[in-house]
Amino acid sequence: MLRQFLSLHTRALFPSTHRASTAVRLLHASRPLAADLDKEIEAITDLATTAKDEMDFAEESRNSVYYNDDKMTAHDAVEEMTNAYNALLARLSAADKTAIETRIGMRIKEIQSAYEIMTLNDLED
Repeated sequence: MLRQFLSLHTRALFPSTHRASTAVRLLHASRPLAADLDKEIEAITDLATTAKDEMDFAEESRNSVYYNDDKMTAHDAVEEMTNAYNALLARLSAADKTAIETRIGMRIKEIQSAYEIMTLNDLED
């Protein structure tokens, strides 16, 4: 999808005479798809922020009566973020997947790893 968008964009900038109107029409038709993808990425980014905040709250409440509930809330937030991210990747082409992984994949993996570390720290206590 992203490759198609860029390809159409390039054709719109450097059109051949007989393909110009078709390329421009297709470019405009693909914009809602790119906008929808951006909205999904923004939603996943919001879920990532929520998951990180919930993990921070859990860490702050460590050794208190609130910790188990806070950790469960963090777990649910990380799971929701992961499910949304995986669902998005499952619908994309290989090229689009790579672009999305480059854009937000590292942040998703960092949050997942931080949650795993928090869980491992519980086993040590």
